[in-house]
Amino acid sequence: MKKYLFLDIDGVLNSHRSLFMKYAEHYNIPHSINDWSEKYWNCMDGTNPELMEKIEEVRDSGKYSLPNVNMWDFPFDNICIDYCNKIIKDNNAELIIISSWRTGRDLEELQTIMDDNGILGKVIGRTGHDETRGLEIYDWIEKYQEKYDIKIKSICIIDDEHSFDIDYMFYDYTVKHISSMRNGLLEKHIKESMVIFNKPFDIIKIVKQ
Repeated sequence: MKKYLFLDIDGVLNSHRSLFMKYAEHYNIPHSINDWSEKYWNCMDGTNPELMEKIEEVRDSGKYSLPNVNMWDFPFDNICIDYCNKIIKDNNAELIIISSWRTGRDLEELQTIMDDNGILGKVIGRTGHDETRGLEIYDWIEKYQEKYDIKIKSICIIDDEHSFDIDYMFYDYTVKHISSMRNGLLEKHIKESMVIFNKPFDIIKIVKQ
């Protein structure tokens, strides 16, 4: 039985850790993984304030150019990627991209992004655009089932903003407590994803609002 992972990118596969690590590397500022440990998650940027102070000092000095961190070059978090790959492999899941990164890109381009960043799994779909991501996911499932005359029985949704416009439809199928300031996808989400994948799923039981 195939399993379908609806995957967001920003805040899930990249984080404040990967962003400010890129700044620190660009400015040659000493840093370690401990600068993004849990004890700093209640800080404004989820980062060691002393490191942030050094980054801001160098950034404001005008002595360095800014690192390239626009949408096309936003740094992925290798730790998050490892966790995501574990989820994909353990569940033999296929990917449907729900991130804003899907906009203006076809499946081949999205697959290239996944491949280039070391993310395993086959991209078989991307959601369209509707009032909410919940509706976007619902409509994708409906159309996919109709097109291939199948019934999808196993899904998992990973999106750091799930509570905003997904949970009202798919609460039982979303991975909880993901935050860019708290290092995005975490090790604990591997087990949580497996639990979700093992829940019975039937689109007919989802209330479309």
